[in-house]
Amino acid sequence: MNGPSPRKRASIKDVAARAGVSWKTVSNVVNDRPVVKPATRDKVLAAIADLGYVPNEAAREIRGNATRTVALVIPHLLNPYFARLAETFHNIAARAGHSVSIELTGEHADIERRYARGLAKRSFGALIMAPLLPETVRELAEHSPVPTVVLGEAVADHGSIHHVSIDNTASAVDVVRHVIDRGVSRPLFLGAQEGVASTGTERLTGFRAACRFAGIPPADQLLIHTTEWTRYEGYAQVRDLIGEAANAKSSTSTSGTKALPFDAVVAGNDLLALGACEALRDAGYTIGTDVLVCGWDDIPESAHCTPPLTSVAPDLECLVSAALFAALGDDSFARGAQTAEVTSLGSASTFLVPHTLVTRTSTLGH
Repeated sequence: MNGPSPRKRASIKDVAARAGVSWKTVSNVVNDRPVVKPATRDKVLAAIADLGYVPNEAAREIRGNATRTVALVIPHLLNPYFARLAETFHNIAARAGHSVSIELTGEHADIERRYARGLAKRSFGALIMAPLLPETVRELAEHSPVPTVVLGEAVADHGSIHHVSIDNTASAVDVVRHVIDRGVSRPLFLGAQEGVASTGTERLTGFRAACRFAGIPPADQLLIHTTEWTRYEGYAQVRDLIGEAANAKSSTSTSGTKALPFDAVVAGNDLLALGACEALRDAGYTIGTDVLVCGWDDIPESAHCTPPLTSVAPDLECLVSAALFAALGDDSFARGAQTAEVTSLGSASTFLVPHTLVTRTSTLGH
């Protein structure tokens, strides 16, 4: 004769149904969180006793660890800026007892979209992303199930999504003012982006505004659009410009090289700037004298290349602390973020992080 069938183990949803509350309320009671009214707590405890509910400790531990884990979603680690950013996130989060999982999209739109919609294979307590696609921010605002912070990109109508970046427009103005003070009259912006909200469009806006204020007409502002912000792209674009100048009828400079249509390269990031420097050196130009070059991010190589590169340096300690504070609400990060300028719109906050223009030989000459 068959024995009695084993009793099905009660689940948290069974308890919630018996008590007439949500499963989140049951979770708050089980974890002894002081957010439940005494009468509701009593109902939940009674349901737990009636059903013999036993919390799954292993699952609770996994969920608990997930809430202290932040997903940092970045395109790749090939750019030294992202590698340094990831390490800074890891170090600052660890000091406060949190962990950071470095997630790479490989610049694939479908992978970026998967994280934006909360479809990642693992659970996280918060999401911090440096998106490549402008539509990703809209996806995050509509679908992200956890507290979310966007790094770097301009954000419009971002709902509850927090935003952390340097002031790209103001930093571009700083760069242009610096090279104009050094005698530049025909600046080139390398890495221009237009039509969509992005880091590139913000920096281009600052570049144009500073040129206009200095009286440099649009005809003397050279803009080079690029699909990528890489060293190779910077090299190829400037090499082609040099070739075009060599083939055109132009005057000859005192050094014997053909005059260029620009006397400064303001590159969207350091990798573009380093590529531009290589192309200029190959063509016989002296960087810092014939042509001034500067970039953004102040990656480690910038201080040690030949010649050392002028670059906009973000306050990484502040940037990372602000992003973690916005994502986790942990006051441990507030001190590191205190130099950021904070504005709020509804439930979202924007943190503008300080930056410094680090001037080196590439714009100061020898």
